[in-house]
Amino acid sequence: MTDPPPADVPADTTPAEPAPVDSSGGDASPAGESPPDGSPADEDAVAHAGPDSVVEEATPSATAAPDDNGHATATPDPEPPERRLVASSTSTPPVGVSAESLETRADVQSDLRKARKKEERRKHRWRRRIIYFLSFIVFIVVVGAGGIFIYARYRYDQIPKIHSKHLVKQAAAPGAPFNVLLVGSDSRAFVNNATQVKAFGNEATAGGQRSDVTMVARFVPATKSVTVISIPRDLWVDIPPNSTGTQGMNRINAAFNSGPDLLIQTIESVLHIPINHYISVGFPGFQGMVDALGGVTMDFPTEVKDAYTGLDVTTVGCQVINGTIALQLVRSRHLEYANSNGYWKYDGLSDFSRIQRQDSFFRAVLAKVNTSITNPLAINGFISSAVGNLAIDDTLSESDLFDIATGFRGLQSSHLVTETLPTTSYVTGGGADVLLAAEPYASQMIAAFDQLGEPAPNPATTTTTTAPPLANSAVSVNVLNASGGGLLATDTAQGLGQHGFVITGINNAPSVIAAGDPSEIFYGPSGLPAAKTLAASLVGKVKYVPDPVLTGNDLNLWVANATLTVTTTTTTTTTRTGSGSTTIPGNVYTNTQPEPWNPVPCTLGASTSQASSKSG
Repeated sequence: MTDPPPADVPADTTPAEPAPVDSSGGDASPAGESPPDGSPADEDAVAHAGPDSVVEEATPSATAAPDDNGHATATPDPEPPERRLVASSTSTPPVGVSAESLETRADVQSDLRKARKKEERRKHRWRRRIIYFLSFIVFIVVVGAGGIFIYARYRYDQIPKIHSKHLVKQAAAPGAPFNVLLVGSDSRAFVNNATQVKAFGNEATAGGQRSDVTMVARFVPATKSVTVISIPRDLWVDIPPNSTGTQGMNRINAAFNSGPDLLIQTIESVLHIPINHYISVGFPGFQGMVDALGGVTMDFPTEVKDAYTGLDVTTVGCQVINGTIALQLVRSRHLEYANSNGYWKYDGLSDFSRIQRQDSFFRAVLAKVNTSITNPLAINGFISSAVGNLAIDDTLSESDLFDIATGFRGLQSSHLVTETLPTTSYVTGGGADVLLAAEPYASQMIAAFDQLGEPAPNPATTTTTTAPPLANSAVSVNVLNASGGGLLATDTAQGLGQHGFVITGINNAPSVIAAGDPSEIFYGPSGLPAAKTLAASLVGKVKYVPDPVLTGNDLNLWVANATLTVTTTTTTTTTRTGSGSTTIPGNVYTNTQPEPWNPVPCTLGASTSQASSKSG
């Protein structure tokens, strides 16, 4: 049997206590009114505080109660705050304020705390974002630096390396000048389709390799300048003995057929130019680098063509040429151009005119690289096309290439100086048209080239070894026939006399020079300038032989064979040098006069002086 439910608890009927009496004699402040000190007593004042107002933590209300001595003291209100707040919320709201708009003090304080936390989170969020951003930047820099290093290493490893025992070790001093042999190889080893056979030929028709371009570039970091000497491919030189079989008198580009080391050795032994590093580029790389840059701009003053390379430019003026046309242009040795009457004329300067076109092309590439340096896609394409078709020496390190790239980045055209080795024409015993280095002009150019970037000699302790050329009339020559027959001494003396030399004797030499060996010029302790002056009027290979018996400008010329002749051209050319003017005979070609039919670098949209004219 279950117990009956308890009876309902009766409501609290305890009468409300009277309001406590303030110790000052006044009544305590009723609910809804402000106490005398003006502080808010109810939620209405708090609820209507502005959002930025600061509300102090609520404290329990107190009532005045007499202490043991009968004085009124503040004692905590025994009524719980929750009950009091509920009771307050049931009070009648002030006039004009709805009950819904009232909030308790706890709600306001909660909202303020939430607002403060939200503001702190916002500040922390921005602080975290800044930290994340800076961390990301550091990460990108670190990864980017590592990526650049990896990319550079990757590209460097793609470049074939060659070893040359004849390279001259580069000076270790920072900023020291250095020489780089630049070679454009005409090897057809890459040819593998009919289009390439038509454009370049193949191994069957042009086997081996020769140097279409042979240049020595001297880099001077102190002045951020580059000086280039172009060596004509038909220069007739004595290739040093070696194990390859290519030696003796031959064109200088034939030395490259046996590899770069023999070419380096030949340049150093014959021309006395030290080579520190070696770089070569093949046909495909040359073409690809130009296309990667989007072509180069050149101004063609007239139409040009070359049946051997396929060059055929029919548009005149400043224009963009692609890699195919660029390669055809710099390889052309049989160029024809349209004159002012519309007739095609042959450019008889062959290699010299081609050197001029190569010079203009390299300047156009330099200008395009300088404007493309901020385009990573173009530069990457340029490098990609280069590395697979380049070859460098194994002493040219990755850091060396980086130093060259950074040290000479933005090289101005005015800091690129180009020269061509002075030469004279010569026909070999076999009937080949070749070139000989013109002395003393070639030696003077090379001596000045080797001194670029070097400390100037102290004039108080050093005397110059390069004197200006002597007048022919200041040189006395005794002509001797060393061939063993004929009238070579008589014929040679007659020609030298017409050139103004003083002939002191005509006779047979006491001995015969072996067949194939050069003629010999004997000179005294101070007679080398006179010997070089004599050589400048001769066509053929000569050898300088010191003779302590001779004095002053007296010379003995031993004529070895009929290939040594006296030049017949008497026209002279005056050129300016750093120390004044030098008079060069007309038969010496220095390639300083630009040919009017050759293109030059230009800028699209800019006016050009050649675009509307044709060469005569």
